Amino acid sequence: MAELKNIIETAKSKGTFKTLLKAAEVLKITNKYSTEGPYTVFAPVEAAFEPIPDEVVDESFDDHDYLMTIINYHIVEGKYTTEDLRKLDSLQTINGKELRIISNGEIKVEATRIINPDIECSNGIIHAIEDILIP
Repeated sequence: MAELKNIIETAKSKGTFKTLLKAAEVLKITNKYSTEGPYTVFAPVEAAFEPIPDEVVDESFDDHDYLMTIINYHIVEGKYTTEDLRKLDSLQTINGKELRIISNGEIKVEATRIINPDIECSNGIIHAIEDILIP
């Protein structure tokens, strides 16, 4: 069995989280999510950013406080598989806000579907989601 990569390496190898990884680099948090954990990351796929005009994305990358608020709303301390999520109604994000978990056959975080669940990492787990979560 192949050795698991950390959250950042795993996200890079998937190739579907480019904008999210760029945000982590801009905020200088890649080392944290490479070495610390465990974390559960609800990671928007690249298609989630397509409806947003480029200038809006660029502006959010310039506002580090705003960008950190958005990123931190996608991350939870601890490792939660879909099996764990099915038993929960909510999780607290690392910025202290509650994420609603809805399980009715498929699992949603807030109103967003998990489209690629349980991507195992050495320091946590990634669940690819179809939209950006806004606190």
